[in-house]
Amino acid sequence: KVLRRATRRRGGRRQWTMDWLRRNRKRLAVGSVALATSAAAGYALYKVYAKNVEKLGGGRGGASASGGSEESWQAQDSSQLTSDAEIEEVFQKLRKVAATQGWSTWSPALRRELAALSKVDGITRALKEGGKDLAPSDKLQLWKELKVESFAHCVAIVWGISLLHAYLDVQLMIVARISTLFDRSNPDVKYHQIRSLLEKELERGINLFMEKNLREICAAAAAAASDIMGSLDLKRRITFQEVISTLACISAQTELKIRSNSLSPPTDHFSKHSEGERQLLNFFHANVRKVVEGQDFEFAVSASANAVSGSIIRRSEELFMQRSHSISNGRDRADGGTSGNGEEERAASIQQGVLPVAKVIPVISAASTGIVADCDKVIEYEVSKLPEVIRASADAFSVHVAA
Repeated sequence: KVLRRATRRRGGRRQWTMDWLRRNRKRLAVGSVALATSAAAGYALYKVYAKNVEKLGGGRGGASASGGSEESWQAQDSSQLTSDAEIEEVFQKLRKVAATQGWSTWSPALRRELAALSKVDGITRALKEGGKDLAPSDKLQLWKELKVESFAHCVAIVWGISLLHAYLDVQLMIVARISTLFDRSNPDVKYHQIRSLLEKELERGINLFMEKNLREICAAAAAAASDIMGSLDLKRRITFQEVISTLACISAQTELKIRSNSLSPPTDHFSKHSEGERQLLNFFHANVRKVVEGQDFEFAVSASANAVSGSIIRRSEELFMQRSHSISNGRDRADGGTSGNGEEERAASIQQGVLPVAKVIPVISAASTGIVADCDKVIEYEVSKLPEVIRASADAFSVHVAA
């Protein structure tokens, strides 16, 4: 019953949105080409946006030079968006740009921050540099720390990528909509100021995510990993299914500590702006809050986390089985194949796929490093295509979120 009600609610919401878009298609037509090309994707895509605005009959300057006006251009191209298919096309183009240029604008910063917050490289370096000079107790302690940190970093990557993408995606959609539909007759805010203000505010919000929210995610994952793996012996042999179960437990505890309602940046800096600018920024943040505090956003983040973790698991499983196979071969060669049931034991070991916890650590670290390096592709080809992510994007693109 709950699912049926939710389905009806979303269906009605979609119909309401489509009706609204049709009624306002003249205003949408003015920015449809620019939005479809750039999605007003923040300051890094400003030149792309401006270039395509100029293509709309030369923009305001171009319209004047050609003897026309914005109103006449609107009337001339008001038939641009007349069907569900055409409206859908604009939205899909916005989504594509958000998943490519929009995400790739910020993914390098995410990689840097994740690397800076991780302790895995530092502990690994200490073990290598210490070598035989390390006391056994010190070496054991470093390995215990590496065990916890490698699993924690893996989970932090999953939630860092998933939450940042969902947060960035809905903001880009909101910026695209507001920059086109905001009341341009407002004497306090000019059209070029609208784009500039929103782009700077988006940048400020993402930077705050890197400085605050990502640190909270890493801290939550580290606490969960320590709680779950603290007593796990490094020599214990575990299956890959046990590895997955351990990561799932850490992830579940981390998720409980993540609060999406802390995503919106503070608005105490608004006092330096004019009344019209404050209205614009407050309207933008009201939109963002309504989306990130909603159920659809929560579903989008969870579905994204499942997709990202699925990619890590696939990479980990391949490495895990390779190492398990290698260890089994090494054991067989060491005894010269003279043990009575050597072949049977080796085959059983390969089939079951077991490794000591100490050997699992580099597997998890390698898979985590790989997914961070390839996160642009994961977002473009997997995460952005999830139905839950598309639904959250549609909510942000729809004017009803500000109602």
